[in-house]
Amino acid sequence: MPAATAPSALRRSSHLLRLPAAALQRELAGAAAANPALQYRPPPAAPATYRPAPEGRTLTDGGAVAADLRRALNTRPLAAAVRRAALHLAGALRPDGYLATTLEAAAHQTGLPVDTVAAGLRALQGCGPAGIGARDLAECLALQLADRDVAPPLAAQVVARLELFAREDWPALARELGQSTDEIRALAAKLRGLTPQPLAAAPAPAVPDLTVSRAPDGTLSVHLSPEAAPELTLDSDWLAKADPADPRTAEARGRAEALIRALRNRGTALLRIGSRLVQDQRDFFLHGPDHLTPLSRRRLAGELGLHPSTLGRAVAGKALAIDGLLYPLSLFFPSALHGSDGRDVSSFAVKRAIRRMIGRERPERPLSDAAICDRLHADGVDITRRCVAKYRSCMGIPPSFKRRRREVSPDAR
Repeated sequence: MPAATAPSALRRSSHLLRLPAAALQRELAGAAAANPALQYRPPPAAPATYRPAPEGRTLTDGGAVAADLRRALNTRPLAAAVRRAALHLAGALRPDGYLATTLEAAAHQTGLPVDTVAAGLRALQGCGPAGIGARDLAECLALQLADRDVAPPLAAQVVARLELFAREDWPALARELGQSTDEIRALAAKLRGLTPQPLAAAPAPAVPDLTVSRAPDGTLSVHLSPEAAPELTLDSDWLAKADPADPRTAEARGRAEALIRALRNRGTALLRIGSRLVQDQRDFFLHGPDHLTPLSRRRLAGELGLHPSTLGRAVAGKALAIDGLLYPLSLFFPSALHGSDGRDVSSFAVKRAIRRMIGRERPERPLSDAAICDRLHADGVDITRRCVAKYRSCMGIPPSFKRRRREVSPDAR
């Protein structure tokens, strides 16, 4: 039995780790509603003192999902042809996460067999977020159900019966799916947490998953934020009244205990990651954003004994708070650029430098990407003009000719 349940337990823990605070609360509330052995208490209301740090979204979005997918695919044990297919398909995603091409078209473009491209699609869909690379809504929802520990054949059957779930026709669903009424209700709770767009634009986290405290002597400590930590316990009153000889009682208790363990594992993993971030980015917390240093997700995952994809799930959609400011966890993993003095410079610091240069430019003579590149070279940063253009675009800053057009008055043209 333990050998059979271990993969399921790992998937459950991995799924909870991926969820941001708001989605986690919906998931656990739905699980408690479907399982009488579970008792759910939501976290206390978030205080109004948290506000997004200005360094957050403006310097980290733009291509982050695509970069995460490439990193995940490059760290998975895939055959070279399958990895090539998966990377090609990752570049053919629509902004909402759906695949914008067919397997046959991708096979023609890459010169690979369709079977190899199909294997690449399966690898891409296994990277997360759940539903990525789907070709239609049904596949998107089925992939998300599979990520929620529903067997793929059953997930496909569930998606084909959404109308029955909408009518809450539990008897008909139990007959057609061969599941108990309690299992059908649990599936309905999982359906309520699905999204039709795996990469739909999500708001920045409203509450932190982790909070960093600063002692008078400068010591930093990390703990789970109570505002993002719902409480999940066994319902002792129900268990006291339930028939212990009824197999359904043991089954409900087993599911409840497994979910409680998964929630505890989620908290432990986030604390370990947060503690290492504070240790590795100590200068950032003590001296400010310009001191953010390059940090590889793959290296940190290895040092923590995690798979890079697990670390990616833990970071996505999560935030850390210090001094009343919210910082996305993804902010603390900037890539590295080489400096002339032999030390690496974080891409985050370079983006801030670019923003400052543009903020100080003369409206009638905005800086070109080449001019910005030359100035960064003079400051000892090894960067290409193309990279400058990419960073500028990621920050939502238009090119120089558009900035000039915006600043010059109609009478002056």
